Amino acid sequence: MKSANTWNLTSNQLHKLFKDNNEFISIKVRGNTWEPLTRWLRLDSRVFRETTTKARITLCDIESLAEIYNYRSIRWKAKKLTPLPTKLIPQFLKNIFRKLPIIKQFAYELEIFFYKYNDKTSNHLITIVIPARNEAGNKKLLINALNKFKKIPNKLEIIFVEGNSRDNTYKILKELKDNFSDFFKISLLKQTSKGKKNAVVEGFNISKGETLAIIDSDFTVDIDDSIAAIIESTKNENILINCARTTFPMEKDAMRWANYIGNRLFAIFLSILINKPVSDSLCGTKVFSRKFFKLMKQNGSWDSKADPFGDFTIIFEAAKNNIKILNYPVRYYARKSGSPNISRWIDGLKLLKVCWIYMISDI
Repeated sequence: MKSANTWNLTSNQLHKLFKDNNEFISIKVRGNTWEPLTRWLRLDSRVFRETTTKARITLCDIESLAEIYNYRSIRWKAKKLTPLPTKLIPQFLKNIFRKLPIIKQFAYELEIFFYKYNDKTSNHLITIVIPARNEAGNKKLLINALNKFKKIPNKLEIIFVEGNSRDNTYKILKELKDNFSDFFKISLLKQTSKGKKNAVVEGFNISKGETLAIIDSDFTVDIDDSIAAIIESTKNENILINCARTTFPMEKDAMRWANYIGNRLFAIFLSILINKPVSDSLCGTKVFSRKFFKLMKQNGSWDSKADPFGDFTIIFEAAKNNIKILNYPVRYYARKSGSPNISRWIDGLKLLKVCWIYMISDI
C-alpha cells in the first residue's frame, strides 16, 4: 500500500500519488483542530507572513481529490491523539481512546484509506454457502431459491452445510442436490462441529468461487434482494456487501424485540469501533471476494472460534484489511417454519467478547 504524510507533500507529489494508480493508498492528515495550531506554532500562516511554506490539507480536501481520480474512501481513523509523547501509556489503552466518539474527532493525526475503484462485470465463479439445521419445513423456500439462482448470469457453486439436524433436513438437501445438479455444481456437507460460524467455515474451506456469499436457509431475507447483492458484489473485489434488514419495515414477528434492540445497539457499537456506519450487525447475508477470504485465512481470524456466527469477525476484519463495507438494504420476513438456532443471551455475551478483542486492537 502506498502511504504518505500530506504535510510533507508538494502539489506535484500529491497529484502524482493518485496518478500512479496504486490499488490502495493510505494518507495522513492533521486533524482540523490541530492543523491551524501546528502552522501558527511554526509562524507558517498568512497571519504572520505573506507567503506560507506548507500546504493546508484537510480530510475533506483529500476525499475530494481522491474522488476526482476515481478513488473511493474506505474509512478514516485517529492515528495519533496528541503531539505529546505517550510511550508510558499501554498500547491497548491508546487503541481504546483512539476509537472513542468525540475524542477521535479532535485527534492530532488522522489516517484515511482509499482503494482504486474499477467497476467491471465479471463472469467468474460464484460460491453460495447455505448453512442448514432443522430446516425441513422450509423445503419449498429452498426450491424457490434454487430456481431463482438460475437467473444469475455467472456459473454457480452451491454448498449446503447440514448441521446435524433433528429432522430430515439432510435427506431434503440430498434430494435437492440430485434434482438441481444439472444447473449448478452442488456439494452437501455434514457439519463436523456445532454453530453457524463453523458451518460457514467448513463450507468456504472447500469453495472454488471468486465471489463468496452466505445465505441463511430460512430465507427470511428476500431471495431477490440477496441475488441482487451477489451480482453487485462481483464488480469489485475490494468490497464487502453487508445486507441490512433494518432499513425497510420488516414483516411482523420477523425479529423478536430483544433481538432487534440488541442488533441496533451492536450496530452502533461496531460503527464506533471501525469508524464506518454499519446498519445491521447480524444479517446472515454477506457477500465478499476470495481475496478478502484469503486475508482472513492468512491471519487466522477466519478459523477463530470466538465469534459464534462469524458476522462480527467479517465486519471487523474488513475494516482491518481495508475492504470497503457497503450496507445493502434488504426486505426481511418472518420465519415460515422452525425457530432460530441461536441463544440470545449466551451468544450476545460472546459477541461482546469479540467486540472487546477488536476494541483493544490496532484496528
